[in-house]
Amino acid sequence: MKNSRIFDMLLGLAFVVIGIMAVNRPATTLGFLVFFFGVLAIVRGITAIVGLGAMTGQSSRGFRIVLGVFDIIIGVMFLSNMIRGALFLGVMFAVWFLMESIGHLFLTARFNQSKGFMKIIILLFDILCMILAVMLLFNPIIATLTLPKLVGFSAMSFGFVLIIHGFSHQE
Repeated sequence: MKNSRIFDMLLGLAFVVIGIMAVNRPATTLGFLVFFFGVLAIVRGITAIVGLGAMTGQSSRGFRIVLGVFDIIIGVMFLSNMIRGALFLGVMFAVWFLMESIGHLFLTARFNQSKGFMKIIILLFDILCMILAVMLLFNPIIATLTLPKLVGFSAMSFGFVLIIHGFSHQE
């Protein structure tokens, strides 16, 4: 249990530091995100196609090829047109933030070890992340321009939740 506490606190601290860096360098952050997801999509596509030997059913082989080619196309689009990639990231991150916030709300509901005050703090950070997600969904162009700041603040919020979670574990 002690290792889990330390891991939560260190991971939370890492999220806070990354969040601060993202807020302070928005253009670099956005460029890095587009590049990172472009490369990630290409690598995922290649591994989906190359990993066909591990697939046992014939029906899934065609599906894996289609998904692999789709991932490679998405990755090339990200890398060849940074603006289009950045706009797509706005929508992608909105969905991700929303899913993470919902997941954290379920975690908080099951989090019986903490006292009422700790639950309220965690709920406030989760609600903040949900508000950011809704903002991203309803205004993708503006969200893309502010995405590095939103990513930074969300990373800091998730970091604080993990740090609080680490401090509130019972031995």
